[in-house]
Amino acid sequence: MIVRSRYRLATGCLGLVLSGSIAASIVASFSTPARAEVGRKPVKVAAVDFIPAWGDREGNIRRLVQAAERVAAQGVQYAVFPETAISGYDFTGPAQLAPYVDTIPGRATEALQPVLRRTGMIMSVGIAEKDANTGIFYNTAVLMGPDGIIGKYRKNGLNGQDVQLFGPGDTDVGVFDTPIGRIALIICYDDTYWQYDRLAALRGAQIIGWHSVSDRVMPGTPPAQARANHSTVASVQHMSALNGVWVIGATRSGIERNPITGSQLYYNGGSSIWSPQGRKLVQAPVVPPAVLPPGLNGLIATTIIPAEADAVREQRLAARRPALYNPLLALRRAPVDTTATATPRPVRLAAAQWTGEASRLTSSQPQAQELLVLPELTGLPRGLPAADIPRRAEPRGGAFERLLAQRARIGNGYLVGSYPERNGSQVFHTVALAGPAGTILGRYRATHLSAAERTWATPGDAPVVVATPLGRIGLATAADLAVTEVTGLYQSLRTDVLAVPSGDPSALKVEIDRRLYAVSDPPTGRADLHPYLAAKLGQFWLVSGGRRVGDSTASGIYGPEPVVHTPTLTALAGAEAVRHRTVVPAPGTWINQQQLIDGQRNDLFRPLVLDPGHPCLQAWRTAGHGTVACP
Repeated sequence: MIVRSRYRLATGCLGLVLSGSIAASIVASFSTPARAEVGRKPVKVAAVDFIPAWGDREGNIRRLVQAAERVAAQGVQYAVFPETAISGYDFTGPAQLAPYVDTIPGRATEALQPVLRRTGMIMSVGIAEKDANTGIFYNTAVLMGPDGIIGKYRKNGLNGQDVQLFGPGDTDVGVFDTPIGRIALIICYDDTYWQYDRLAALRGAQIIGWHSVSDRVMPGTPPAQARANHSTVASVQHMSALNGVWVIGATRSGIERNPITGSQLYYNGGSSIWSPQGRKLVQAPVVPPAVLPPGLNGLIATTIIPAEADAVREQRLAARRPALYNPLLALRRAPVDTTATATPRPVRLAAAQWTGEASRLTSSQPQAQELLVLPELTGLPRGLPAADIPRRAEPRGGAFERLLAQRARIGNGYLVGSYPERNGSQVFHTVALAGPAGTILGRYRATHLSAAERTWATPGDAPVVVATPLGRIGLATAADLAVTEVTGLYQSLRTDVLAVPSGDPSALKVEIDRRLYAVSDPPTGRADLHPYLAAKLGQFWLVSGGRRVGDSTASGIYGPEPVVHTPTLTALAGAEAVRHRTVVPAPGTWINQQQLIDGQRNDLFRPLVLDPGHPCLQAWRTAGHGTVACP
């Protein structure tokens, strides 16, 4: 099976088109002149479905060489192969895996080198690696080209299976200069953590090669079984959308059986390639489990220009505010976190849906003990010119907050809306939370502004989480969600529900294949992408009050595990709101917020909190890979 497409990327993102001079200046602010010229030629890239035979290292190396020959014959210039491609993945412990590991350099790299030298192809492939000095096993991806090994990456985001076999990675997230462009390597469960692909973007990656063996969730999987499982390949869209890079995601198909234990893993296919805009370019079929012969099972391919990621990536990064993240995102959160909600409690969530131009604040109220989130700029008519917004600004405690508090008291619940807040000469986009007693419980000034908001608002300087009987409620705006560090802040602050007043629906939707979901109503093509990603990556519920425009809505309730358990609910046409009852903190399925925090490698996250001009960050970027000691 071979799937091909051809794609060329426009330099705009999120509806904003950059002029050539602006795009050039953004790229120049990051890159040296020599690096800025990298990746400007069209490149054919491919995600390869390669099936290893369990425990047959020598046979798999031979089949891998044959597969590389066949892929190169298709004119592919960079090919991404799956995780643990010469051993298989389903092992009970290091002793069982030991006969099938390899070193780097080692037998596999030596066997592949003649093919790459002859064809000129670059490839990356997952290998269960034994460190030649320490003997420690690592889940590793190695990048190779015609001149030999270019670099390697050892997996940092280890899941429950990985920790039984492999040590935590010690290579940091590297970006490697190649003749076709700057490539970073990520492995499977790394995508559970937003930090690793963000680190790749900060180092100037144009392409992320993502290597996976995504298993378990299959079409028709019984809900009771699906609840405890996940599908990693269903997470790939966030790497491209949030970071502005090309993503080549390779996973495998078939059934893997451990002949010693009799256990089986079911791989569902679905390899995919994504643009820096977060758009899916091409995808392999999602298939039911079947016993397949080892070796090359197919590939998907498309042609890209790697450097077209540069302006998009730098625009994403320019929205960051590292001073807000320091030191919170670099702190190691203890397994016992006294800020987290300790006792589960039921909650009622509701996201208002407004149509037309007028505000409906005067007729909106929560149900008893419900959290209802209204659309942004709640008291103003839709589409008010930006120049008019400051003239409608008011101080804290003004008419808007009084009315919001009144409506919360009448409904005996919690109500969230936003308004232009005036403080002296400054105007902020402020989100307010009112409680059932008719008081304002918390206020948040938007910290990451959209292009439209920047014409009238001053950015705020801190996230806000309010402890309530419903749980810990965080406050944010729709524009905040495009910056993945905001998700990280609210996750670290142990948010149970993030309340987000939103405006019109976004053009960027969830594009994940619905066959990768176990939930009954996948959000593909229907749900706005950024709130969906924030809820999943932060492991909290997210409630977005918004407006309906035509067939699309920004009104939705997003769960922390939308692939296998928690639904993504968007308001139906004609409905005033969408409502859902659940429990916080979310108990989780294969992961929850506590497990997410426990699994982080905060020792690697220092670059996330450093100012772009910091000499430590500059040295780290220039080095390209490996950790950098700072004085």
